[in-house]
Amino acid sequence: MELLRLFIALLSIWGVSSSGVTIGITPYSLPIYSQYHAQDILGQYAYGYATPTSTKSETKSANGVTVGGYSYLDSFGILQTVRYFADPIHGFRVAATNLPQDLPDVALAKAQHLAEFQATQSERAAIAAHYTNPIVVPVSQVKKIELLPTPVQDLPEVVKARAEHLAKFQATQAEHAALAAHSATPVPVQDLPEVARAKAEHLATFEAIKARDASQVVVSPLPAHISAPVVAPAAIPYYSYVPAIPLLPSSQYHAQDGIGQYSYGYVGPLSSKSEAKTADGITRGGYSYLDARGEIQTVSYISDPVNGFRVAATNLPVAPEVLLKGPSASAKIVAPVAPTI
Repeated sequence: MELLRLFIALLSIWGVSSSGVTIGITPYSLPIYSQYHAQDILGQYAYGYATPTSTKSETKSANGVTVGGYSYLDSFGILQTVRYFADPIHGFRVAATNLPQDLPDVALAKAQHLAEFQATQSERAAIAAHYTNPIVVPVSQVKKIELLPTPVQDLPEVVKARAEHLAKFQATQAEHAALAAHSATPVPVQDLPEVARAKAEHLATFEAIKARDASQVVVSPLPAHISAPVVAPAAIPYYSYVPAIPLLPSSQYHAQDGIGQYSYGYVGPLSSKSEAKTADGITRGGYSYLDARGEIQTVSYISDPVNGFRVAATNLPVAPEVLLKGPSASAKIVAPVAPTI
């Protein structure tokens, strides 16, 4: 029995030592507490978000400067923070807690190199300080050595390649000259019989139409008097079919959070819109635009789970008035009145 217990204890110790480090991986994404985004037509923008384990924000101004940062919990549960800046002059710069650090041997090598560099720099500075030239020789006493440039001699393979190239060039030049001497004057292309016949038929048809159009057209005289009722044409409404030109919005925004609330909108030269939804499920919004007649049309709407969708607008259709036929209940019967003389 004691041997069995000892065997089980050894197996448990072996399993713990061989299991290693277990890293947990979350199989689902964490909810977003809040997030926002806004931009304009000048290229400026700002956005960001926040979750239980990470956050981020970034902004860009009209002068091209981008500033942002983010933070997160790494696999060891340590908060890591990164801040970065970018502009057209200094480029991209970053400051973070997770930048790689030098290993001990790399740090030692850097220190040794810096020490050797400083020692060499000090040694050269000492030599330069104590250097003197006690012997002064006039320039006229210095012997001049004239070195004439020596022409470069081609290697044997280079000489052979040049000769072969020159021979091929001369042979090709002589061949082209012979062909040019024996070339005859180019003969114009002759039309096939069917092409010539088609050209003649086309020319005859063209001349006939030209003669017909040039002939005088006699128009019969119009009658002097025409008696007919003149009816004014009824005014028919028309609509412009000019294709719409897309206009860029002058500003727009959008924001939302993790519980379903949001708000967005935009403003343009000819239209605008805004809409917001709260946590209780109520949606409110509205928009306005210029119609084809240049009139401003405005629409406001609200929607909730109790009353449904309701709208108030200036462009809602209006039913025509209904005229009742026949005598009404309040009509009075009047006796005919004799004419007076």
